[in-house]
Amino acid sequence: MVNINIEVEGPQSPEELLSILQRVLEESAPVLVSSRLEAEERRNNTRLREEQDAAYQAALEADQARERQRKEEQERLEREATEAERKRKEEEEAQERAAREAAEKKAEIAKMREEKAASLGAEPAKGPDVTQVLVRFPNGERKERRFHSTATIQTLYDYVDSLGCLEVESYSLVSNFPRTVYGPDKLSLSLKEAKLHPQASLFVESNS
Repeated sequence: MVNINIEVEGPQSPEELLSILQRVLEESAPVLVSSRLEAEERRNNTRLREEQDAAYQAALEADQARERQRKEEQERLEREATEAERKRKEEEEAQERAAREAAEKKAEIAKMREEKAASLGAEPAKGPDVTQVLVRFPNGERKERRFHSTATIQTLYDYVDSLGCLEVESYSLVSNFPRTVYGPDKLSLSLKEAKLHPQASLFVESNS
């Protein structure tokens, strides 16, 4: 603001006062103009600073938003990578476990076959107390062996198990004409008691 002091001595007529005021205004005009310009410049500078501050704040918020988005994306990718790694390890462990179980089962079957083959003993030579047994498998394969007539039906199952020709775990030995199933109730019968002596033809029938 510009202060203008007017000192008037003695009584003045209206015309003289008006003249004095006009002269003062003319003398003060440059100061008033300068003051207005300075005030306008200050307003412009203030507005410019406010606009710059607003633009800086907007840019800062945009940068912060982008940084948050980048971190969130990075965290999401890290979570997905961690989850994928966990699933991969689980699958590997499952495969290893399945392979180990399959190997253990295979070893158990091989051991069982060896034990059953050993329990059969040597194949007897032909004779009146020796039974000739022919076994037919579902795939058309045929196996033949001699057994003592006192050997049990269980011995025939042990023989079939020792061969490793079957892919099924549950099966029955069956004869035709007449059809007879040598199931669990006949396992303790000897070949002679089961009327399979002196020779028998059996086929393997899956129970599944």
